[in-house]
Amino acid sequence: MFSAARWRLTIVFTTVLAVILLASTVAVYLTSRSVILGRIDNDLERRADDDLSLLTRGPHGPPGSSSGSGEEFDPGGYFYALLDSSGQVIGGSPYLDTGGLASAETLENALNDGQAFADTRSSKGDSQRVYVLTVRIVGGGEALLQIGRSTEPEEAALSQLRTILLAVLAISILPALVGGYVLSGRALRPIKTAMDSQRTFIADASHELRTPVSVVRTNAELLQRHMQLPEGDASDVDAIALGDILSESERLGKMVDQMLTLAQADAGESAVSITEVILNELAEDAARSMKALAEARGISLALSTDGAVVVLGDREPLRELLVVLLDNALKYTDAGGRVDLEVKCTQKRAMIAVSDTGCGIPAEALPHIFERFYRVDRARSRESGGTGLGLAIARHIVDAHGGTISIESAVERGTKVRIELPARA
Repeated sequence: MFSAARWRLTIVFTTVLAVILLASTVAVYLTSRSVILGRIDNDLERRADDDLSLLTRGPHGPPGSSSGSGEEFDPGGYFYALLDSSGQVIGGSPYLDTGGLASAETLENALNDGQAFADTRSSKGDSQRVYVLTVRIVGGGEALLQIGRSTEPEEAALSQLRTILLAVLAISILPALVGGYVLSGRALRPIKTAMDSQRTFIADASHELRTPVSVVRTNAELLQRHMQLPEGDASDVDAIALGDILSESERLGKMVDQMLTLAQADAGESAVSITEVILNELAEDAARSMKALAEARGISLALSTDGAVVVLGDREPLRELLVVLLDNALKYTDAGGRVDLEVKCTQKRAMIAVSDTGCGIPAEALPHIFERFYRVDRARSRESGGTGLGLAIARHIVDAHGGTISIESAVERGTKVRIELPARA
């Protein structure tokens, strides 16, 4: 799916770039051509102004012949033609090529507007530019003067420019294709990562929900069969089944609540109610609530505080954060071990540290420890009733309070979770 989307984006990018380059190429060519033709026209007009007195001597002194003062007119690479109002040539430069003169339509436009320009071709096929204007000849009436010259050098330059622009356009397509493929890959990478994460999340959630749902269903079917037996035949199995249903239902409810919390966090809908929270008192409350669980497992739970530590935050999420960290530490610490909760204030930062003497976390697992449903030991975690969402919830709470969370751990040497939050003076 992403490969097809990547190629579609690449084609769209390349097409858009090719259209832009083509439009730029056409614009550059047309602008250059307009500038060159404008210079030719200005040159013809200037030549006409400079030589007008010589060019309008009439039939007795046409261009190319000697004037009354003995001057010999030099066309200098231009050609001239003097025509009467009917379009008949009455004078011209030497070796005048009448096939390259302006058409009758151009002459008519010159008579109406006073002047006109036209592109013509000589009898040899060379391109020419002709300027036609109405003049009054000496001793005569109104006439039409044509001044022109070859535009072959300019056409050759334009042809070369056209070739260069088309070559640049063609050469640019391959880099555009490669660049579009690379850029589309980078653009789709976050989407692909998000889709992969979503698929993983759904797969893990389905896997985690399957076990409690199966337990609830199995025990419910067992109770249904026992209800069909005569009174007195039901055994203590019913009580066990009911207990399993209640515990698994509680686990399901807790998992759904945690998934909802994370979904709200992803959508940016979870809000933190900002109040002053005395963190050391909150830690004492959390440690007291977990004391019974620690004693039941034969684990020593100790609390260390350094005076009053006040933070701005939401009391209930912060308490949940402490409970999640203590619960994790107790789960992965064997009987006879120790769990320490420390709260102190250092340089305007409130620090929470939860350390244990448990089994520790392998180095390769540490980068994934905050991922949803990630477990180092899946079998042990499921037996202890964990959902795999605790640390993801913890990181969300810390982020919402503008803090940082980090974990230091070594196999068989224990784990230490360190949290820093902005402290209030």
